[in-house]
Amino acid sequence: MIANLSRMVSLRSLLVIAAVLSGQVGHAHDFERTQVTLTFARDGSFVLDVANDAVWLEHRLIPFRDAAPQHAPSFADRVVLFVDGREVRPASVERIPAPAPLAAYRMRGRVPATARSLRWYYGLPIDPYPLTVRRADGRIVTEEIAGDAWSRPIDLSGQFRAPALGATTIGVAMAALFLVPLAIRYVTTSRRGTTRRNPE
Repeated sequence: MIANLSRMVSLRSLLVIAAVLSGQVGHAHDFERTQVTLTFARDGSFVLDVANDAVWLEHRLIPFRDAAPQHAPSFADRVVLFVDGREVRPASVERIPAPAPLAAYRMRGRVPATARSLRWYYGLPIDPYPLTVRRADGRIVTEEIAGDAWSRPIDLSGQFRAPALGATTIGVAMAALFLVPLAIRYVTTSRRGTTRRNPE
């Protein structure tokens, strides 16, 4: 009887410990609070917002700060956008305001108008998190990323439009619009001068 009672108490203790541990594991995802949104425009430009728990993010960046103490750790170095087999680096990175307890970074850049496929990697999270891709054509794709892992290929095709006129063409057209009135004025002034010098 005492042996059975002892076993029941041990079993109950194990169940309580298991419940506590499973609760802690369940809260691990909440602790990182990873939120990633990648928004594309028709011209291939993108805005990438990455948010995490501020305390967690600061702690995760410490090893990179220790490795290069003379340089502040670049958050963008932890993020990889691999488009059609080539890495696309953001043109700008800035820390933006975020509701507590989050810290957020915003990256801007551009992918080619011919881009077809994206693979995503974020080297800081350990737990799974959703990556939300807002396509330029209005479709929203949500991909579950398994923590410190690459995404599956994400389809980018069919949403971008190459500009009808390139930057060089637009520059030439603007110069022509500016120069045409000057040329007309020059010709008119020259004719008047010629008429004054050679009266009939």
